[in-house]
Amino acid sequence: MRSYLFLGVRLMAQRQYNKQEKKPAYLLVLLAWLIPGAGHWYLGLCARGVVICVTICVTFFLGMVLGSMEIIDPQYAKGWFLAQVLGGLPALMGAALQDKAEPITAIYGRGVDLGQVYTGVAGLLNMLCIIDVLGRISPAIDSSDAD
Repeated sequence: MRSYLFLGVRLMAQRQYNKQEKKPAYLLVLLAWLIPGAGHWYLGLCARGVVICVTICVTFFLGMVLGSMEIIDPQYAKGWFLAQVLGGLPALMGAALQDKAEPITAIYGRGVDLGQVYTGVAGLLNMLCIIDVLGRISPAIDSSDAD
């Protein structure tokens, strides 16, 4: 009985996938990178897109409050900057405003470390969401076909 239920759910999901029109992958990746959750929103997964956007943006901006604008700096911390840039538009805005804003806190100590971790994790989470969008538009691989 359980296998029939699983098979029914899988068939319904496959029919739903086949009904969707194909979305261009480059547009989805660009949307998902620039605005966290926008790729899911574009696919019609609005609730998931909103949750992703709120989670990543709150995590990113909490890191900005903890460490000030100075933590988004390609010369000071290159590794963290690469992770932060994966956050998309919030990171690009932070990098653009980095020299123009007064630091909220001193740019040393635990606040900077925590801020870099939070903003870096937000960028890496956005990368996972981009991979999820790509996985949702690629055709499902049937394990029985592989044998």
